[in-house]
Amino acid sequence: MRVLVVGSGGVGAAFASIAARRDVFEQIVVADIDHGRADRAAAKAHSDKVIATRVDASDTLDIVELARTTK
Repeated sequence: MRVLVVGSGGVGAAFASIAARRDVFEQIVVADIDHGRADRAAAKAHSDKVIATRVDASDTLDIVELARTTK
């Protein structure tokens, strides 16, 4: 299963770290308007399954495009 986490603050970062330890998840994408914050959240997970990217959650088309292109 692949997961897209929109927002890499406290909850998003914690979820990514916990999910990275579960075998059921093959990829966790952490997305935030602040790419640096997404990078830090992904790094804290200590897993190659977690990747970071940028998304503007207030822009529906941006979220749709990210969901379509994330593989």
